Amino acid sequence: MIDPLLHLHWREPLWLGLAAVPLLFGGWRRRRRARLLHYADAELLPWAVARSEVEKAGRLRALAQALAWILLALAAAGPRLPLELHDGQPMPRHLLTMMVVLDVSASMRATDIAPDRLTRARIELLDWLPKLQGERVGLIVFAGEAGVLLPPTDDMALLRRAIDQADPRLIDAQGTNLAGALDLARAQLAAAPGQAKAILLVTDAEAGSFDAAAQAAASALRKTHVPVFVLGMGSEAGAPVPLSDGGFAERDGVQVLSRMDASPYRELAQTTGGRFAVVSDGDADWSALHDRGIARLPGDAVAPEHATAWRELYAWCLAPALVLLMAVSLPRRVVALIALAVWGTTAAPPDALADEAAAWQAWQQKHYASAQTLYAQVGGYTGRMGAGAAAWRQADYAAAARHFGAALLLAENERQRADALYNLGNALYARAQWQAAFEAFETVLRMRPGDVRARANLDYAWQHLRRQRPETPMQSDLGGHRGFLAEGRIQLDGQPANLPDEPEPAPPGVQLDRSAPGTTGTRAPGVTASNQALTVDPRLAQSGVKKLERLEDRPATMLKNLLKQDARYDDTERPPW
Repeated sequence: MIDPLLHLHWREPLWLGLAAVPLLFGGWRRRRRARLLHYADAELLPWAVARSEVEKAGRLRALAQALAWILLALAAAGPRLPLELHDGQPMPRHLLTMMVVLDVSASMRATDIAPDRLTRARIELLDWLPKLQGERVGLIVFAGEAGVLLPPTDDMALLRRAIDQADPRLIDAQGTNLAGALDLARAQLAAAPGQAKAILLVTDAEAGSFDAAAQAAASALRKTHVPVFVLGMGSEAGAPVPLSDGGFAERDGVQVLSRMDASPYRELAQTTGGRFAVVSDGDADWSALHDRGIARLPGDAVAPEHATAWRELYAWCLAPALVLLMAVSLPRRVVALIALAVWGTTAAPPDALADEAAAWQAWQQKHYASAQTLYAQVGGYTGRMGAGAAAWRQADYAAAARHFGAALLLAENERQRADALYNLGNALYARAQWQAAFEAFETVLRMRPGDVRARANLDYAWQHLRRQRPETPMQSDLGGHRGFLAEGRIQLDGQPANLPDEPEPAPPGVQLDRSAPGTTGTRAPGVTASNQALTVDPRLAQSGVKKLERLEDRPATMLKNLLKQDARYDDTERPPW
Protein backbone atom coordinates (compact mmCIF):
# COMPACT_ATOMS: atom_id res chain seq x y z
CA MET A 1 0.00 0.00 0.00
CA ILE A 2 2.84 2.41 0.87
CA ASP A 3 5.00 1.50 -2.14
CA PRO A 4 2.53 2.86 -4.78
CA LEU A 5 2.20 6.11 -2.79
CA LEU A 6 5.96 6.59 -3.01
CA HIS A 7 5.69 6.57 -6.84
CA LEU A 8 2.60 8.82 -6.91
CA HIS A 9 3.00 11.71 -9.32
CA TRP A 10 0.88 14.88 -9.74
CA ARG A 11 0.29 16.15 -13.24
CA GLU A 12 -0.81 19.67 -12.16
CA PRO A 13 0.12 20.06 -8.48
CA LEU A 14 -0.92 23.76 -8.36
CA TRP A 15 -4.56 22.69 -8.52
CA LEU A 16 -4.17 21.32 -5.00
CA GLY A 17 -4.70 24.92 -3.90
CA LEU A 18 -8.42 24.42 -4.54
CA ALA A 19 -8.50 22.36 -1.36
CA ALA A 20 -8.13 25.65 0.61
CA VAL A 21 -11.44 27.02 -0.76
CA PRO A 22 -13.62 25.26 1.89
CA LEU A 23 -11.38 26.66 4.63
CA LEU A 24 -11.78 30.19 3.25
CA PHE A 25 -15.55 29.84 3.05
CA GLY A 26 -15.65 28.38 6.54
CA GLY A 27 -13.67 31.28 7.98
CA TRP A 28 -15.83 33.80 6.17
CA ARG A 29 -19.09 32.22 7.48
CA ARG A 30 -17.79 32.11 11.04
CA ARG A 31 -16.82 35.76 10.91
CA ARG A 32 -20.21 36.69 9.44
CA ARG A 33 -22.02 34.74 12.16
CA ALA A 34 -19.96 36.45 14.84
CA ARG A 35 -21.05 39.86 13.48
CA LEU A 36 -24.71 38.83 13.48
CA LEU A 37 -24.54 37.71 17.09
CA HIS A 38 -23.33 41.14 18.29
CA TYR A 39 -26.83 42.63 18.04
CA ALA A 40 -27.91 41.12 21.39
CA ASP A 41 -26.41 40.82 24.86
CA ALA A 42 -24.74 37.56 25.76
CA GLU A 43 -27.44 36.75 28.38
CA LEU A 44 -30.20 37.04 25.76
CA LEU A 45 -28.52 34.98 23.00
CA PRO A 46 -29.96 31.58 24.08
CA TRP A 47 -33.47 33.03 23.57
CA ALA A 48 -32.64 35.09 20.47
CA VAL A 49 -30.75 32.45 18.58
CA ALA A 50 -32.07 28.91 18.93
CA ARG A 51 -30.15 25.93 17.54
CA SER A 52 -32.55 24.01 15.32
CA GLU A 53 -32.37 20.68 13.49
CA VAL A 54 -32.08 22.65 10.28
CA GLU A 55 -28.87 24.24 11.51
CA LYS A 56 -27.43 20.81 12.44
CA ALA A 57 -28.30 19.47 8.98
CA GLY A 58 -26.67 22.55 7.49
CA ARG A 59 -23.43 21.70 9.24
CA LEU A 60 -23.48 18.18 7.82
CA ARG A 61 -24.14 19.62 4.39
CA ALA A 62 -21.27 22.06 4.74
CA LEU A 63 -18.96 19.22 5.80
CA ALA A 64 -20.00 17.15 2.75
CA GLN A 65 -19.44 20.11 0.43
CA ALA A 66 -16.03 20.77 1.92
CA LEU A 67 -15.02 17.14 1.43
CA ALA A 68 -16.30 17.28 -2.17
CA TRP A 69 -14.17 20.39 -2.77
CA ILE A 70 -11.08 18.65 -1.48
CA LEU A 71 -11.72 15.62 -3.69
CA LEU A 72 -12.26 17.88 -6.71
CA ALA A 73 -8.95 19.59 -5.97
CA LEU A 74 -7.18 16.22 -5.84
CA ALA A 75 -8.79 15.15 -9.13
CA ALA A 76 -7.79 18.43 -10.83
CA ALA A 77 -4.18 17.97 -9.67
CA GLY A 78 -4.07 14.72 -11.64
CA PRO A 79 -2.72 11.92 -9.42
CA ARG A 80 -1.13 9.13 -11.45
CA LEU A 81 1.32 6.24 -11.31
CA PRO A 82 4.02 5.48 -13.92
CA LEU A 83 3.07 2.75 -16.41
CA GLU A 84 3.95 1.67 -19.91
CA LEU A 85 1.59 0.59 -22.67
CA HIS A 86 1.93 -3.11 -23.51
CA ASP A 87 -0.21 -4.66 -26.25
CA GLY A 88 -2.72 -1.87 -25.81
CA GLN A 89 -3.13 -2.56 -22.09
CA PRO A 90 -1.53 -0.48 -19.34
CA MET A 91 0.55 -2.57 -16.96
CA PRO A 92 2.93 -1.79 -14.11
CA ARG A 93 6.50 -1.56 -15.37
CA HIS A 94 8.90 -4.31 -14.38
CA LEU A 95 12.29 -3.18 -15.67
CA LEU A 96 14.10 -6.48 -16.25
CA THR A 97 16.23 -7.65 -19.18
CA MET A 98 15.76 -11.31 -20.12
CA MET A 99 17.31 -13.57 -22.72
CA VAL A 100 15.19 -16.50 -23.84
CA VAL A 101 17.48 -19.37 -24.87
CA LEU A 102 15.51 -21.74 -27.11
CA ASP A 103 16.75 -25.22 -28.01
CA VAL A 104 16.15 -26.00 -31.72
CA SER A 105 18.28 -29.14 -31.95
CA ALA A 106 17.05 -32.26 -33.74
CA SER A 107 15.81 -33.83 -30.51
CA MET A 108 13.29 -30.98 -30.19
CA ARG A 109 11.38 -32.59 -33.07
CA ALA A 110 10.50 -35.58 -30.88
CA THR A 111 6.77 -36.07 -30.39
CA ASP A 112 6.48 -37.16 -26.76
CA ILE A 113 5.23 -33.60 -26.15
CA ALA A 114 2.30 -32.85 -28.47
CA PRO A 115 2.41 -31.87 -31.26
CA ASP A 116 6.22 -31.91 -30.97
CA ARG A 117 8.69 -30.40 -28.52
CA LEU A 118 9.68 -27.35 -30.57
CA THR A 119 6.15 -26.46 -31.66
CA ARG A 120 4.96 -26.78 -28.08
CA ALA A 121 7.87 -24.58 -26.95
CA ARG A 122 6.79 -21.86 -29.37
CA ILE A 123 3.21 -22.09 -28.13
CA GLU A 124 4.33 -21.91 -24.50
CA LEU A 125 6.43 -18.81 -25.18
CA LEU A 126 3.54 -17.11 -26.95
CA ASP A 127 1.31 -17.90 -23.96
CA TRP A 128 3.95 -16.38 -21.68
CA LEU A 129 4.10 -13.00 -23.45
CA PRO A 130 0.78 -11.62 -22.05
CA LYS A 131 2.21 -12.08 -18.53
CA LEU A 132 5.08 -9.68 -19.20
CA GLN A 133 4.91 -6.25 -17.54
CA GLY A 134 7.45 -4.17 -19.40
CA GLU A 135 10.43 -6.56 -19.38
CA ARG A 136 12.90 -6.33 -22.24
CA VAL A 137 13.24 -9.79 -23.81
CA GLY A 138 15.68 -11.15 -26.39
CA LEU A 139 15.81 -14.53 -28.14
CA ILE A 140 18.76 -16.89 -28.70
CA VAL A 141 18.40 -20.15 -30.62
CA PHE A 142 20.93 -22.92 -30.38
CA ALA A 143 21.74 -26.40 -31.60
CA GLY A 144 25.38 -27.25 -32.35
CA GLU A 145 25.95 -23.48 -32.40
CA ALA A 146 24.13 -20.53 -30.87
CA GLY A 147 23.01 -17.23 -32.38
CA VAL A 148 21.04 -14.14 -31.39
CA LEU A 149 17.76 -14.12 -33.28
CA LEU A 150 16.50 -10.97 -31.52
CA PRO A 151 18.36 -8.58 -29.17
CA PRO A 152 16.51 -7.52 -25.99
CA THR A 153 13.43 -5.46 -26.83
CA ASP A 154 10.13 -4.45 -25.26
CA ASP A 155 8.32 -4.65 -28.63
CA MET A 156 6.13 -7.72 -28.24
CA ALA A 157 5.26 -7.77 -31.95
CA LEU A 158 8.94 -8.25 -32.82
CA LEU A 159 9.28 -10.93 -30.16
CA ARG A 160 6.27 -12.86 -31.49
CA ARG A 161 7.71 -12.72 -35.00
CA ALA A 162 11.09 -13.96 -33.76
CA ILE A 163 9.44 -16.87 -31.94
CA ASP A 164 7.60 -17.84 -35.14
CA GLN A 165 10.88 -17.63 -37.09
CA ALA A 166 12.79 -19.94 -34.73
CA ASP A 167 13.50 -22.98 -36.86
CA PRO A 168 16.09 -25.82 -36.74
CA ARG A 169 17.08 -25.06 -40.34
CA LEU A 170 18.60 -21.73 -39.26
CA ILE A 171 21.59 -23.55 -37.74
CA ASP A 172 23.68 -25.99 -39.76
CA ALA A 173 25.75 -27.41 -36.90
CA GLN A 174 23.98 -30.33 -35.27
CA GLY A 175 23.99 -31.26 -31.61
CA THR A 176 23.25 -29.42 -28.36
CA ASN A 177 25.85 -26.76 -27.56
CA LEU A 178 24.36 -25.58 -24.27
CA ALA A 179 27.60 -23.93 -23.13
CA GLY A 180 27.78 -21.72 -26.22
CA ALA A 181 24.15 -20.65 -25.75
CA LEU A 182 24.61 -19.76 -22.05
CA ASP A 183 27.84 -17.86 -22.73
CA LEU A 184 26.18 -15.91 -25.53
CA ALA A 185 23.22 -15.06 -23.29
CA ARG A 186 25.59 -13.88 -20.54
CA ALA A 187 27.43 -11.65 -23.03
CA GLN A 188 24.17 -10.15 -24.29
CA LEU A 189 23.01 -9.41 -20.74
CA ALA A 190 26.38 -7.89 -19.83
CA ALA A 191 25.99 -5.39 -22.69
CA ALA A 192 22.40 -4.53 -21.72
CA PRO A 193 21.69 -1.52 -19.46
CA GLY A 194 20.46 -1.92 -15.90
CA GLN A 195 21.19 -4.41 -13.14
CA ALA A 196 18.08 -6.63 -13.17
CA LYS A 197 18.75 -9.51 -15.59
CA ALA A 198 17.72 -13.16 -16.01
CA ILE A 199 17.78 -16.08 -18.47
CA LEU A 200 14.87 -18.28 -19.53
CA LEU A 201 16.17 -21.60 -20.93
CA VAL A 202 13.63 -23.61 -22.96
CA THR A 203 15.06 -27.04 -23.74
CA ASP A 204 14.21 -30.71 -23.75
CA ALA A 205 16.95 -31.23 -21.09
CA GLU A 206 18.17 -34.29 -22.95
CA ALA A 207 20.33 -36.75 -21.05
CA GLY A 208 24.02 -36.10 -21.68
CA SER A 209 23.56 -32.54 -23.00
CA PHE A 210 24.81 -30.92 -19.77
CA ASP A 211 28.52 -31.56 -20.33
CA ALA A 212 31.64 -30.11 -18.69
CA ALA A 213 31.54 -26.97 -20.87
CA ALA A 214 27.93 -26.35 -19.80
CA GLN A 215 28.99 -26.69 -16.16
CA ALA A 216 31.68 -24.04 -16.70
CA ALA A 217 29.12 -21.72 -18.32
CA ALA A 218 26.78 -22.29 -15.36
CA SER A 219 29.59 -21.37 -12.93
CA ALA A 220 30.17 -18.12 -14.82
CA LEU A 221 26.46 -17.28 -14.52
CA ARG A 222 26.53 -17.94 -10.79
CA LYS A 223 29.45 -15.51 -10.39
CA THR A 224 27.54 -12.78 -12.24
CA HIS A 225 24.38 -13.47 -10.16
CA VAL A 226 22.19 -14.06 -13.21
CA PRO A 227 19.26 -16.39 -12.34
CA VAL A 228 18.39 -19.10 -14.85
CA PHE A 229 14.78 -20.27 -15.21
CA VAL A 230 14.42 -23.59 -17.06
CA LEU A 231 11.31 -24.88 -18.84
CA GLY A 232 11.76 -28.57 -19.63
CA MET A 233 10.11 -29.68 -22.88
CA GLY A 234 10.83 -33.42 -22.67
CA SER A 235 9.68 -36.46 -20.75
CA GLU A 236 11.39 -39.27 -18.90
CA ALA A 237 9.68 -41.80 -21.19
CA GLY A 238 11.34 -40.19 -24.20
CA ALA A 239 10.69 -40.52 -27.92
CA PRO A 240 12.65 -41.27 -31.13
CA VAL A 241 14.46 -38.36 -32.79
CA PRO A 242 13.08 -37.67 -36.29
CA LEU A 243 15.60 -36.67 -38.94
CA SER A 244 14.98 -33.93 -41.49
CA ASP A 245 15.59 -36.28 -44.43
CA GLY A 246 13.31 -38.99 -43.07
CA GLY A 247 13.67 -41.81 -40.60
CA PHE A 248 14.93 -41.59 -37.05
CA ALA A 249 18.33 -41.08 -35.47
CA GLU A 250 20.34 -44.24 -34.79
CA ARG A 251 23.51 -45.08 -32.91
CA ASP A 252 25.35 -48.27 -33.81
CA GLY A 253 22.27 -49.48 -35.67
CA VAL A 254 19.98 -48.93 -32.67
CA GLN A 255 17.28 -46.29 -32.72
CA VAL A 256 18.04 -43.41 -30.36
CA LEU A 257 15.45 -42.58 -27.71
CA SER A 258 15.68 -38.99 -26.49
CA ARG A 259 14.89 -38.80 -22.76
CA MET A 260 14.85 -35.87 -20.38
CA ASP A 261 17.37 -35.79 -17.53
CA ALA A 262 16.12 -32.97 -15.31
CA SER A 263 18.66 -33.30 -12.48
CA PRO A 264 21.51 -31.06 -13.82
CA TYR A 265 19.06 -28.50 -15.17
CA ARG A 266 17.18 -28.35 -11.88
CA GLU A 267 20.49 -27.86 -10.09
CA LEU A 268 21.43 -25.10 -12.58
CA ALA A 269 18.21 -23.25 -11.78
CA GLN A 270 18.51 -23.66 -8.02
CA THR A 271 22.16 -22.64 -7.74
CA THR A 272 21.66 -19.48 -9.83
CA GLY A 273 18.51 -18.39 -8.00
CA GLY A 274 16.03 -19.43 -10.68
CA ARG A 275 13.40 -22.15 -10.96
CA PHE A 276 12.84 -25.36 -12.94
CA ALA A 277 9.49 -26.55 -14.30
CA VAL A 278 8.36 -29.23 -16.74
CA VAL A 279 5.86 -28.21 -19.39
CA SER A 280 2.26 -29.05 -18.50
CA ASP A 281 -1.15 -28.70 -20.12
CA GLY A 282 -2.38 -26.29 -17.45
CA ASP A 283 -0.88 -23.13 -15.99
CA ALA A 284 1.31 -24.90 -13.45
CA ASP A 285 4.50 -24.39 -15.49
CA TRP A 286 4.21 -20.61 -15.90
CA SER A 287 2.76 -20.25 -12.43
CA ALA A 288 5.99 -21.74 -11.07
CA LEU A 289 8.38 -19.99 -13.45
CA HIS A 290 6.79 -16.57 -13.92
CA ASP A 291 4.27 -15.86 -11.16
CA ARG A 292 6.46 -17.22 -8.35
CA GLY A 293 9.79 -16.56 -10.04
CA ILE A 294 10.39 -14.03 -12.82
CA ALA A 295 7.66 -11.62 -11.70
CA ARG A 296 9.13 -11.51 -8.19
CA LEU A 297 12.65 -10.61 -9.29
CA PRO A 298 13.58 -7.07 -8.20
CA GLY A 299 13.57 -4.80 -11.24
CA ASP A 300 15.44 -1.61 -11.91
CA ALA A 301 13.95 1.60 -10.53
CA VAL A 302 11.33 3.31 -12.69
CA ALA A 303 11.81 7.05 -13.04
CA PRO A 304 8.41 8.78 -13.40
CA GLU A 305 9.79 11.37 -15.80
CA HIS A 306 10.90 8.58 -18.13
CA ALA A 307 7.58 6.74 -18.12
CA THR A 308 5.85 6.57 -21.47
CA ALA A 309 2.36 6.13 -20.03
CA TRP A 310 0.54 6.69 -16.78
CA ARG A 311 -2.23 5.14 -14.79
CA GLU A 312 -4.52 8.08 -14.15
CA LEU A 313 -6.14 8.06 -10.69
CA TYR A 314 -8.25 11.23 -10.92
CA ALA A 315 -11.43 9.19 -11.34
CA TRP A 316 -11.02 7.78 -7.82
CA CYS A 317 -11.29 11.35 -6.50
CA LEU A 318 -13.77 12.75 -9.02
CA ALA A 319 -16.41 10.01 -8.62
CA PRO A 320 -16.93 10.35 -4.81
CA ALA A 321 -16.86 14.15 -5.16
CA LEU A 322 -19.74 14.03 -7.64
CA VAL A 323 -21.62 11.61 -5.39
CA LEU A 324 -21.31 13.97 -2.41
CA LEU A 325 -22.41 17.00 -4.44
CA MET A 326 -25.44 15.16 -5.77
CA ALA A 327 -26.32 13.87 -2.32
CA VAL A 328 -26.44 17.36 -0.81
CA SER A 329 -27.99 19.14 -3.82
CA LEU A 330 -30.57 16.78 -5.32
CA PRO A 331 -33.73 15.26 -3.84
CA ARG A 332 -33.33 11.83 -2.33
CA ARG A 333 -35.55 10.19 -4.95
CA VAL A 334 -33.37 11.51 -7.77
CA VAL A 335 -30.23 10.33 -5.98
CA ALA A 336 -31.75 6.86 -5.54
CA LEU A 337 -32.67 6.65 -9.26
CA ILE A 338 -29.18 7.70 -10.32
CA ALA A 339 -27.64 5.13 -7.99
CA LEU A 340 -29.83 2.37 -9.47
CA ALA A 341 -28.92 3.41 -13.01
CA VAL A 342 -25.18 3.40 -12.23
CA TRP A 343 -25.44 0.02 -10.53
CA GLY A 344 -27.33 -1.45 -13.49
CA THR A 345 -24.68 -0.17 -15.91
CA THR A 346 -21.75 -1.57 -13.93
CA ALA A 347 -23.51 -4.88 -13.22
CA ALA A 348 -24.29 -5.51 -16.88
CA PRO A 349 -22.00 -8.17 -18.35
CA PRO A 350 -19.36 -6.82 -20.78
CA ASP A 351 -19.66 -7.62 -24.43
CA ALA A 352 -16.98 -10.28 -24.51
CA LEU A 353 -18.01 -11.31 -28.01
CA ALA A 354 -17.24 -7.92 -29.61
CA ASP A 355 -13.83 -8.97 -30.94
CA GLU A 356 -15.16 -12.32 -32.10
CA ALA A 357 -18.04 -10.58 -33.89
CA ALA A 358 -15.58 -8.30 -35.70
CA ALA A 359 -13.51 -11.31 -36.71
CA TRP A 360 -16.60 -13.13 -37.99
CA GLN A 361 -17.66 -10.04 -39.95
CA ALA A 362 -14.23 -9.87 -41.59
CA TRP A 363 -14.55 -13.58 -42.40
CA GLN A 364 -17.95 -13.09 -44.05
CA GLN A 365 -16.53 -10.23 -46.12
CA LYS A 366 -13.70 -12.57 -47.20
CA HIS A 367 -11.05 -10.35 -45.61
CA TYR A 368 -9.20 -13.40 -44.40
CA ALA A 369 -5.99 -11.62 -43.41
CA SER A 370 -7.93 -9.31 -41.09
CA ALA A 371 -10.00 -12.22 -39.82
CA GLN A 372 -6.84 -14.16 -38.98
CA THR A 373 -5.46 -11.23 -36.97
CA LEU A 374 -8.75 -10.59 -35.16
CA TYR A 375 -9.30 -14.25 -34.31
CA ALA A 376 -5.75 -14.49 -32.97
CA GLN A 377 -6.54 -11.53 -30.70
CA VAL A 378 -9.64 -13.29 -29.43
CA GLY A 379 -7.43 -16.11 -28.18
CA GLY A 380 -8.52 -19.35 -26.62
CA TYR A 381 -9.83 -22.36 -28.50
CA THR A 382 -12.34 -20.39 -30.61
CA GLY A 383 -9.81 -17.75 -31.58
CA ARG A 384 -7.16 -20.29 -32.59
CA MET A 385 -9.65 -22.27 -34.67
CA GLY A 386 -10.84 -19.11 -36.43
CA ALA A 387 -7.28 -17.90 -37.07
CA GLY A 388 -6.33 -21.29 -38.48
CA ALA A 389 -9.37 -21.32 -40.78
CA ALA A 390 -8.51 -17.82 -42.04
CA ALA A 391 -4.90 -18.85 -42.65
CA TRP A 392 -6.20 -21.88 -44.56
CA ARG A 393 -8.23 -19.61 -46.86
CA GLN A 394 -5.03 -17.71 -47.63
CA ALA A 395 -3.23 -20.99 -48.42
CA ASP A 396 -0.84 -20.32 -45.52
CA TYR A 397 -0.90 -23.92 -44.36
CA ALA A 398 2.09 -23.58 -42.02
CA ALA A 399 0.29 -20.87 -40.03
CA ALA A 400 -2.92 -22.91 -40.15
CA ALA A 401 -1.11 -25.91 -38.68
CA ARG A 402 0.30 -23.75 -35.86
CA HIS A 403 -3.10 -22.33 -34.98
CA PHE A 404 -4.85 -25.70 -35.11
CA GLY A 405 -2.08 -27.21 -32.99
CA ALA A 406 -2.62 -24.48 -30.40
CA ALA A 407 -6.38 -25.10 -30.52
CA LEU A 408 -5.66 -28.77 -29.90
CA LEU A 409 -3.85 -27.85 -26.67
CA LEU A 410 -6.61 -25.44 -25.61
CA ALA A 411 -9.50 -27.81 -26.27
CA GLU A 412 -11.73 -28.34 -23.25
CA ASN A 413 -13.58 -31.50 -24.25
CA GLU A 414 -13.42 -34.51 -26.56
CA ARG A 415 -15.45 -32.89 -29.33
CA GLN A 416 -13.21 -29.84 -29.50
CA ARG A 417 -10.11 -32.02 -29.53
CA ALA A 418 -11.49 -34.07 -32.40
CA ASP A 419 -12.41 -30.94 -34.38
CA ALA A 420 -9.00 -29.35 -33.86
CA LEU A 421 -7.19 -32.56 -34.76
CA TYR A 422 -9.24 -32.96 -37.92
CA ASN A 423 -8.28 -29.44 -39.02
CA LEU A 424 -4.67 -30.07 -38.09
CA GLY A 425 -4.71 -33.21 -40.22
CA ASN A 426 -5.98 -31.24 -43.21
CA ALA A 427 -3.28 -28.61 -42.75
CA LEU A 428 -0.61 -31.30 -42.57
CA TYR A 429 -2.11 -32.94 -45.65
CA ALA A 430 -1.86 -29.63 -47.53
CA ARG A 431 1.83 -29.46 -46.57
CA ALA A 432 2.40 -32.96 -48.01
CA GLN A 433 3.09 -34.44 -44.57
CA TRP A 434 1.17 -37.58 -45.37
CA GLN A 435 2.23 -39.70 -42.40
CA ALA A 436 1.31 -37.03 -39.84
CA ALA A 437 -2.00 -36.37 -41.61
CA PHE A 438 -2.75 -40.09 -41.68
CA GLU A 439 -2.14 -40.37 -37.93
CA ALA A 440 -4.31 -37.31 -37.27
CA PHE A 441 -7.28 -38.66 -39.22
CA GLU A 442 -6.78 -42.10 -37.68
CA THR A 443 -6.96 -40.57 -34.19
CA VAL A 444 -10.10 -38.63 -35.14
CA LEU A 445 -11.74 -41.87 -36.23
CA ARG A 446 -10.88 -43.48 -32.91
CA MET A 447 -12.62 -40.59 -31.21
CA ARG A 448 -15.50 -40.38 -33.72
CA PRO A 449 -15.83 -43.71 -35.57
CA GLY A 450 -18.70 -42.40 -37.71
CA ASP A 451 -16.87 -39.37 -39.14
CA VAL A 452 -17.26 -39.82 -42.90
CA ARG A 453 -15.01 -36.89 -43.81
CA ALA A 454 -12.17 -38.12 -41.64
CA ARG A 455 -12.54 -41.61 -43.19
CA ALA A 456 -12.34 -40.17 -46.73
CA ASN A 457 -9.32 -38.02 -45.96
CA LEU A 458 -7.64 -40.94 -44.22
CA ASP A 459 -7.96 -42.95 -47.44
CA TYR A 460 -6.44 -40.13 -49.51
CA ALA A 461 -3.52 -39.79 -47.10
CA TRP A 462 -2.97 -43.56 -47.28
CA GLN A 463 -2.89 -43.43 -51.08
CA HIS A 464 -0.07 -40.88 -50.94
CA LEU A 465 1.81 -43.00 -48.43
CA ARG A 466 1.56 -46.04 -50.69
CA ARG A 467 3.01 -44.04 -53.60
CA GLN A 468 6.09 -43.16 -51.56
CA ARG A 469 9.26 -45.01 -52.35
CA PRO A 470 9.52 -48.20 -50.29
CA GLU A 471 13.04 -47.35 -49.16
CA THR A 472 11.96 -43.97 -47.74
CA PRO A 473 11.11 -44.38 -44.06
CA MET A 474 7.86 -42.79 -43.06
CA GLN A 475 8.30 -39.98 -40.57
CA SER A 476 5.74 -38.87 -38.03
CA ASP A 477 5.78 -35.28 -36.88
CA LEU A 478 2.48 -35.47 -35.04
CA GLY A 479 2.38 -36.22 -31.36
CA GLY A 480 -1.03 -35.67 -29.91
CA HIS A 481 -4.75 -35.62 -30.31
CA ARG A 482 -6.96 -32.85 -31.69
CA GLY A 483 -9.53 -30.63 -35.29
CA PHE A 484 -11.68 -29.38 -38.71
CA LEU A 485 -12.03 -28.37 -42.34
CA ALA A 486 -13.69 -30.67 -44.81
CA GLU A 487 -12.13 -31.16 -48.24
CA GLY A 488 -11.05 -27.56 -48.35
CA ARG A 489 -14.33 -26.29 -46.89
CA ILE A 490 -13.97 -24.45 -43.59
CA GLN A 491 -16.58 -24.90 -40.90
CA LEU A 492 -16.42 -22.87 -37.70
CA ASP A 493 -18.37 -23.44 -34.50
CA GLY A 494 -21.89 -22.20 -34.99
CA GLN A 495 -21.50 -21.85 -38.78
CA PRO A 496 -23.38 -24.04 -41.27
CA ALA A 497 -21.32 -26.50 -43.29
CA ASN A 498 -21.80 -24.55 -46.54
CA LEU A 499 -20.95 -20.86 -46.43
CA PRO A 500 -23.77 -18.70 -47.86
CA ASP A 501 -23.45 -16.98 -51.21
CA GLU A 502 -20.20 -18.74 -52.02
CA PRO A 503 -19.68 -21.15 -54.92
CA GLU A 504 -18.02 -24.47 -54.30
CA PRO A 505 -14.30 -23.78 -54.81
CA ALA A 506 -11.56 -26.12 -55.79
CA PRO A 507 -9.96 -27.39 -52.60
CA PRO A 508 -7.21 -24.85 -51.78
CA GLY A 509 -5.26 -27.20 -49.57
CA VAL A 510 -6.55 -30.76 -49.40
CA GLN A 511 -6.24 -32.13 -52.91
CA LEU A 512 -8.40 -35.19 -53.39
CA ASP A 513 -6.86 -36.59 -56.60
CA ARG A 514 -10.20 -37.34 -58.30
CA SER A 515 -8.64 -37.24 -61.77
CA ALA A 516 -6.80 -40.05 -63.45
CA PRO A 517 -3.01 -39.98 -63.18
CA GLY A 518 -2.67 -39.17 -66.85
CA THR A 519 -5.09 -36.28 -66.87
CA THR A 520 -3.39 -33.08 -67.98
CA GLY A 521 -6.03 -30.59 -66.92
CA THR A 522 -9.50 -29.21 -67.58
CA ARG A 523 -10.75 -27.04 -70.39
CA ALA A 524 -13.14 -24.10 -70.07
CA PRO A 525 -16.47 -24.50 -71.95
CA GLY A 526 -16.55 -23.14 -75.46
CA VAL A 527 -12.76 -23.01 -75.86
CA THR A 528 -11.16 -25.28 -78.40
CA ALA A 529 -7.65 -26.50 -78.04
CA SER A 530 -5.12 -25.11 -80.46
CA ASN A 531 -3.18 -27.56 -82.58
CA GLN A 532 -0.13 -25.30 -82.45
CA ALA A 533 2.09 -26.09 -79.48
CA LEU A 534 3.26 -23.26 -77.30
CA THR A 535 6.98 -22.61 -77.76
CA VAL A 536 9.17 -20.90 -75.16
CA ASP A 537 12.74 -19.73 -75.64
CA PRO A 538 14.66 -21.63 -72.93
CA ARG A 539 17.16 -18.77 -72.59
CA LEU A 540 14.37 -16.29 -71.83
CA ALA A 541 12.81 -18.72 -69.38
CA GLN A 542 16.10 -19.17 -67.56
CA SER A 543 16.59 -15.41 -67.42
CA GLY A 544 13.09 -14.95 -65.98
CA VAL A 545 13.71 -17.58 -63.33
CA LYS A 546 16.92 -15.84 -62.28
CA LYS A 547 15.11 -12.52 -61.98
CA LEU A 548 12.38 -14.07 -59.86
CA GLU A 549 15.00 -15.65 -57.61
CA ARG A 550 16.62 -12.27 -57.01
CA LEU A 551 13.28 -10.64 -56.25
CA GLU A 552 12.24 -13.39 -53.85
CA ASP A 553 12.24 -12.45 -50.18
CA ARG A 554 14.29 -14.98 -48.24
CA PRO A 555 14.23 -14.02 -44.56
CA ALA A 556 15.37 -17.50 -43.51
CA THR A 557 18.59 -17.18 -45.51
CA MET A 558 19.26 -13.75 -44.05
CA LEU A 559 18.65 -14.93 -40.49
CA LYS A 560 20.81 -17.98 -41.05
CA ASN A 561 23.74 -15.82 -42.15
CA LEU A 562 23.24 -13.43 -39.24
CA LEU A 563 23.25 -16.28 -36.72
CA LYS A 564 26.59 -17.50 -38.09
CA GLN A 565 28.21 -14.30 -36.87
CA ASP A 566 27.54 -15.34 -33.25
CA ALA A 567 28.74 -18.92 -33.71
CA ARG A 568 31.56 -20.05 -31.43
CA TYR A 569 33.39 -22.88 -33.10
CA ASP A 570 34.92 -25.61 -30.97
CA ASP A 571 36.16 -29.15 -31.46
CA THR A 572 33.82 -30.80 -28.97
CA GLU A 573 32.22 -33.92 -30.38
CA ARG A 574 28.50 -34.08 -29.70
CA PRO A 575 25.70 -36.38 -30.86
CA PRO A 576 23.98 -34.86 -33.91
CA TRP A 577 20.73 -34.49 -31.97
